[in-house]
Amino acid sequence: MRVQIRPAKVLSALMLIAVVNVYVFANGAITSSKVLMGRLVTTSNRPILVNGGEAITGTVIVSGAQLATSAASIATVELPNVATVTIAPSSTVALNFDAKAVTVMVSSGDATIATADGVVGKVLNASGTPRTANPSAPAGGNTAKNWGIAGVAVGSAAFIWAVIGWNRANDARDAAAAAAAANAALAAQLAALRTCLAGQSSVSPIKVCTSF
Repeated sequence: MRVQIRPAKVLSALMLIAVVNVYVFANGAITSSKVLMGRLVTTSNRPILVNGGEAITGTVIVSGAQLATSAASIATVELPNVATVTIAPSSTVALNFDAKAVTVMVSSGDATIATADGVVGKVLNASGTPRTANPSAPAGGNTAKNWGIAGVAVGSAAFIWAVIGWNRANDARDAAAAAAAANAALAAQLAALRTCLAGQSSVSPIKVCTSF
């Protein structure tokens, strides 16, 4: 018995396979687009090491990255709507993260993390021991604010000491000027007294000197 294959059924089957493949491919693309990526920010755009290579502000950071800062740099990794990780100078850390959890493994130095609500953040020693508790704070807020407050405090203190020093210098200058004026007045009075005394004689009536 010969099986008759109708072209319409073959075409329908091919179209179905094509639609399924397009759906699978599109679904995979949508899923991959949700991969979380961080953005690096460094102090004064000084380079740090990311996976052994130099990196500056704007470098994309992916989960599993190894970061190392120098003694003169502070690095921040911003994970949008998830967390902000701040890495101290002379530190080496590894970052692992997704939309629900962020883990910072500190090999040397120090690091802090601020997470958004619902995100679990951990800072661990190289042995896996927790170093700090999850601060449960809005991402990107507290760490930058603390550094800003510290900078304002230092700047304010320096300004206050500068004002105090300026006032003391002015006081010292005024005191020196007053002392010089007093000495000049005293010297003038003494000179006038000597002139008066030198003009007196034993034969003439005694003149009372009134220089003082």
